[in-house]
Amino acid sequence: MSMSFIIACESGKRKIAETLLANNEVDVKYTDEKGRTALHYAAHHGYLDLVKLLLDAGAVLDYEDHNGETPFYFACLQKQKQTALSLLERGARTDINDLQGNSLLHLAARTGQKEVMERLLQQGAQADQENNQAETPLFIAAAFRNRDIAQLLIDNGAHVNTTNKTGDSPLIVAVRAKNPAMATCLISNHADVNHTNHAGESALLIACYDTNRALTQLLLAHGADVFTTSREGLSPIWYACANNQKEIVSMFLDKGIDVNFSQPLSQDTASMNSYLDWVESAGNLSITQAYSFNHTYSYGGESLLHVAAKNGHLSMVKLLLERGANINGQDESGNTALHYASSAGKKDIVKYLLEQQADVSIVNTKEQKAIDYASIKGFNEIAALLLSYHSPAAKATPGAAPSQTAPAQPGVADIKKALLDLKELLDAGILSQEEFDAQKAKVLNA
Repeated sequence: MSMSFIIACESGKRKIAETLLANNEVDVKYTDEKGRTALHYAAHHGYLDLVKLLLDAGAVLDYEDHNGETPFYFACLQKQKQTALSLLERGARTDINDLQGNSLLHLAARTGQKEVMERLLQQGAQADQENNQAETPLFIAAAFRNRDIAQLLIDNGAHVNTTNKTGDSPLIVAVRAKNPAMATCLISNHADVNHTNHAGESALLIACYDTNRALTQLLLAHGADVFTTSREGLSPIWYACANNQKEIVSMFLDKGIDVNFSQPLSQDTASMNSYLDWVESAGNLSITQAYSFNHTYSYGGESLLHVAAKNGHLSMVKLLLERGANINGQDESGNTALHYASSAGKKDIVKYLLEQQADVSIVNTKEQKAIDYASIKGFNEIAALLLSYHSPAAKATPGAAPSQTAPAQPGVADIKKALLDLKELLDAGILSQEEFDAQKAKVLNA
């Protein structure tokens, strides 16, 4: 009959439970296959009258099931506040942890039970106790967006800059939860906005991962560093630029970031040469396919404009140029945005850069022009486009369309150089014979 008694208590059937108890036909301490008593189930469902009946009949107040969970834990888990408070008044133990090391404070933080948490803290529970992942209840409150609970814990001594096993802080957890209100609460209680976890990620970088403008603005307003770099080489401004987050990049620039800011020079010639070899062969220059050969090269001199061109974001290129970016800026390898757009096969960006008078004659440290990348990669249309701006006629009228004729007469040396360039493209198979003849006629008639 004891199993039937447990079922009656779980179902809230007080009359049946009372009848079985009155006839001495059950053992209130009997457990099922999970190690749970009738009191566990009554507490779980918040049947306060049954809970009192069972305790008066001799049920064990702090009996632990196979998972180490007590009836009080069950009441807290299911947010049965009145039942939980009643069990506390009866003297229920508060130093119970589950198999993940979560205390009752962790549980109350997760479920948002402020009154239960207040009572636990009054009875001496430590606000900074950790679970198996070194997470305090403040982490749980931040993750589950319970701001009042977070403030209560801080008021009772919880350390706002504590870290878990991955190095995350409560502020980073709040940002991951996309909760500006929680982040504001933590910052107002002196959370470190520039703390980085073991992966080198700051709260601002994580906000950029989610393109979260509200959190980005909040963190910037409190001194977040846009240049803090993760172990993967990502900083907030670099990530936002590479992922075409125009509003966030504009926000960074409005905060005074130099649009021509570039990565520090590496002075590593060997790695830089390997990097240039990679640029020649890579099918994708975007941030998701970044050069990751075992090296010490760190993209020395790379600017935001280089990043936008590599990742193929025309709107970002336009934004940066409108904000004053140097169109012909070179990184440590000597490459310009035009080099990278040409190598990445981004014809729309190449065309726009040329219209903005990007210099096609600039060479990198391997004496390569942008047209060389287009030739190596087999981007015939880009090569032809660059060639039209490389011709003597185009040089005479920078930014002019290919069909326009420049009044200035090119010198013999210029004509010879242009014809040699054409011959190289023909030999490489980039230009057909017809295209070669048409371009040759343009040069000779210029």
